[in-house]
Amino acid sequence: MSRIKKIVLVAPKSTGGNFEYVAIPRQGLLYLSRALEQWKGTYLYDREIWYEDRSGNIDPAKDIQGVDLLMVTALINEAPRAYQISRTARALYPELKIIGGGPHMSPLFEEALRFGQFDVIVQREGEDIIGPLSDVLLTYKGSDLYRELRKIPGIAYLEDGHVVQTSRVGLVAPNFVELPDFEHIRDLTTANPLAAGLMETVRGCVEKCTYCQVIQQFLGYRMVPREVEHKRLAQLRKLAEDGLIYTSRDGRFSVFVSDDLHPPPLRAVKYRNERFERLKGWKGHTEGMWMICQTRAEIGQDPELASAMWEAGYRMLYAGVESSSVENLKAVRKRQDPSQVHKDLVRLNELGFAIAAMTIIGLPYDTEEGIMEMADWVRTVSRYQTANWLTPLPATSNWEALAPLDADGSLLPEGKMRPYHLYTGRQLVHQDRRWSMQESRELYGRYTGKLHPVDSLYERTFRMFQRNWQSRTAIIRETERAISSAIEEIKVALDSLPNRRTYMEQRVSLAVDDIKGALEVLPRRVGDFEQRVSTALVEIRGAFDSLPQRKLDAEQRVSLAIDEIRGALETLAKIRTTSSASSTS
Repeated sequence: MSRIKKIVLVAPKSTGGNFEYVAIPRQGLLYLSRALEQWKGTYLYDREIWYEDRSGNIDPAKDIQGVDLLMVTALINEAPRAYQISRTARALYPELKIIGGGPHMSPLFEEALRFGQFDVIVQREGEDIIGPLSDVLLTYKGSDLYRELRKIPGIAYLEDGHVVQTSRVGLVAPNFVELPDFEHIRDLTTANPLAAGLMETVRGCVEKCTYCQVIQQFLGYRMVPREVEHKRLAQLRKLAEDGLIYTSRDGRFSVFVSDDLHPPPLRAVKYRNERFERLKGWKGHTEGMWMICQTRAEIGQDPELASAMWEAGYRMLYAGVESSSVENLKAVRKRQDPSQVHKDLVRLNELGFAIAAMTIIGLPYDTEEGIMEMADWVRTVSRYQTANWLTPLPATSNWEALAPLDADGSLLPEGKMRPYHLYTGRQLVHQDRRWSMQESRELYGRYTGKLHPVDSLYERTFRMFQRNWQSRTAIIRETERAISSAIEEIKVALDSLPNRRTYMEQRVSLAVDDIKGALEVLPRRVGDFEQRVSTALVEIRGAFDSLPQRKLDAEQRVSLAIDEIRGALETLAKIRTTSSASSTS
């Protein structure tokens, strides 16, 4: 039995046109994949990370054939697709081991086990257990498997039809994995780069807002060590240099920092001071980076920290505004005052930051008039906005407190799974006497019609990438065809020599091998490709020049082949031209 096991890690396609997740994939799978790489256990794991928003829907019939282990994560509106992937894979490959996890399945483990037919659900974070869990699933069966699963903390599974949940003690160190595994993202090439780099600096939050899932998914507030931050910044710079993060003509590339509260507010004194010192230490590590992060508006009251952020390269801030109503903010335990938020955002704008104000409508004291007034106000203090109806999420107090609706807007019958595909923040999904589901959709349209949604920015970016990717893919295919044809011509020319010269034959063979190697790295590093092909051209020409007596037919054929290779190199220049044109569009 082979010690190498193939794993596919899947993030399902988002519903509701959430282009933010297309441009900036979530990081969980990147850390799990690296954890499997560094695990020293029974097996070696060959991984592929499949983001459906980037690479299209996975087809279990052909894309999971020969796979030993499938891992699927999901946000709430991706759950139906996650369950579909798992059930289809289970029907096609009954012996395949399937693990689920993420912020939706983690708290709703019983639903996921039964509807999704997973073998195991990982609860909360899983880097520390994913290696041993994978080994156990691929090694044991029957009662032996259940015996070993009981030893692994923080998981849920079915044993003889009954749910078993193992407890977890303590938290995962945020640097358990130092560098996320970008290398194994499917379709991550110079022709289809990331729109932005991703960097986690902290897990958790210092706040207790009732609507937020982060507090339960990532307990506490855990900052990664300073030296790990520097390593992650260096990793992103290398990815950008290799063409795997989109870089503008002036050499800048975007970096989205953490998915949680990166710079803490003033009142979290210890964490705030530590972040301030770290930001000063980023000098020399972030040149050319256009940094983006989530923050609270009161950073505007902290000129020292705001200045350090600017010096470190921060240019865009997602500010948690939520509501312009004092009563609403109190109701959801959001510790801020709207009048002060206004002053803070004005100050941050004056400092030069591009603000994306995050808002929630449908809070307890909202009226239609108040919602529309908030739209008028929030545009005056932010360049972009996000807008979501209050949506009950698993593990939050709203999950049980708010009566869920079915897809037709009626109350959900007991025992029926919620219509998760509607949990996009674009309509009410729970009973609210103020608005029906249809009325909430109409109000959402009027509200967002007054805004400049940040999703529109990401949608334009994604469409640009899509057009760019299609044109660049055609160029690369033509390059591959031309070089492959040239290689065959070189071989035929070599074979046509009546008297082979050993030295010449060796040099040409090495050059052909180098061109083949260049073709293999083409999707990843165009610069490396150009250098290797150019070197091969010199070797080929030099080899034939070394013949004491030139053979006309061979020389002509090799010359034509060299011209073909040169033509292939010229098509690569078009890729760079396309990239430059796209960056200015």
